[in-house]
Amino acid sequence: MRLHLKKIMFSLIFSAVGIVSLAQVLQAQPDSMPSSWRLIERILVTGNKNTRTATILRELSFAVGDSILPSDLHPAFERNRLRLMNLGIFSNVIITIDDVGTSNRIAINIAVTESWYVLPVPLLSIADRNFNVWWHEFNHSFKRVNYGIDWTQLNPTGRADALKAKAQFGYTNRYELQYRSPSLNRRRTLGFETSIAYSRAHEVAFNTVGNKLQFLKFPATWLVEQVYIAGTFTARPKYFTTQSLTLEYRDNRIADTIYKYLNPNFFLHGASRQRHSSIIYGITLDHRDIIPYPLNGWRAIGELRWNGLLPSDDLQVGRLFGQLDQYVSFAKWLSLEMVVKGRFTYPRRQLPWSNNQGLGYGGNFVRGFEYYVVDGLDFAVFRTSWHLRLLSKEFMLGKLMPAKAYRILPLSIYLAFNTDTGWANDPYYYARNPLANRVLLGYGPGLDVVAWYNKTIRLEWSWNDLGEQGFFLRINAGF
Repeated sequence: MRLHLKKIMFSLIFSAVGIVSLAQVLQAQPDSMPSSWRLIERILVTGNKNTRTATILRELSFAVGDSILPSDLHPAFERNRLRLMNLGIFSNVIITIDDVGTSNRIAINIAVTESWYVLPVPLLSIADRNFNVWWHEFNHSFKRVNYGIDWTQLNPTGRADALKAKAQFGYTNRYELQYRSPSLNRRRTLGFETSIAYSRAHEVAFNTVGNKLQFLKFPATWLVEQVYIAGTFTARPKYFTTQSLTLEYRDNRIADTIYKYLNPNFFLHGASRQRHSSIIYGITLDHRDIIPYPLNGWRAIGELRWNGLLPSDDLQVGRLFGQLDQYVSFAKWLSLEMVVKGRFTYPRRQLPWSNNQGLGYGGNFVRGFEYYVVDGLDFAVFRTSWHLRLLSKEFMLGKLMPAKAYRILPLSIYLAFNTDTGWANDPYYYARNPLANRVLLGYGPGLDVVAWYNKTIRLEWSWNDLGEQGFFLRINAGF
């Protein structure tokens, strides 16, 4: 009995001590918790003459009424500055903090410098796949240059939207109208894009031999014509995730010389015309810090495409594309970029030659093989790049720059060390193309220049596993 009484006494004592301790903690919380956090009482946005304030506030990871630790303020401000820069409508963003009279309440000031929104850019571009092919294989002939006007109106409604019109002449005639808006609803979680284009050319690539495109040119005849119509709906319920659903229609025609005599498989089975509608679902998870030239974070892309929605469509094929990018910063001056991407085609049957593009087109290439194309149903690429920062500085251009938005020039220069590996599977057109169905390896150093945040120049010297080497240039104007 005494033993039970002792247990009860000890239990009561420990319970009393626990209750007293808990009361002390609860009593101390009102004094200690507010002193270690800062309450965001207001957010003031300045400099946005055209951009709606709601457009800017939608991009932020904090809002009025949120609490934040003082140690988290600077990292949060830098992350949100990059978010606003990634909209592509500001040339500079500065985020600062003000006290509002009490120790635990703050006001956040966001000062933006809007970019030059009207961009009637004279169009001067090469018609070939890249600068090096035009310079070396076609002797930098100006007959293979497109010219005209590429007019862009950024942010016309203040919602980070864009209206584009293009009139292109020269090697290829192209007329295009496009509009993109990321804000169909008040929360800016739904958007859309629509475009229509017509193009025609006197010269066309009609076959691949030795992994080089073969061209036919008739100055007096339009050898290829295309009509393109597309509409896309986008959903971005969260900042880092974007989903899209696209419906498109294409109508392609070629001259009879091509399908009768040069390549009856251009559209397959000696066809002179190819019409088809498509549906494309895409999803992107983008956690990169700086979209034009990332140094930290990651991105994942998935796309499922089906060409041929109607039984009468001339092309019936599905494709699955995936890409994963990883960026790791080891120090402010050193980072690593790793990119892996691939495509799979179904059903496993012969495609028209014009729809059999693999490596060497667009962003799907292996460095060192820029002079070649490797067609195929499927492909895979693994790319690594070490980036060593040599310079990061702002230059004041003053009145030397007529556009006020660009008078401050942020300039960064990086030394890069690149290694690429790729492969393309071509079970039908490989006989005269020896680079198909084998692993490709390219590597070499480079010098990357980043100006005004989103304009990049990449100068690379690359070798390939064929023993070839060369200098390669890539320019992205950021428009």
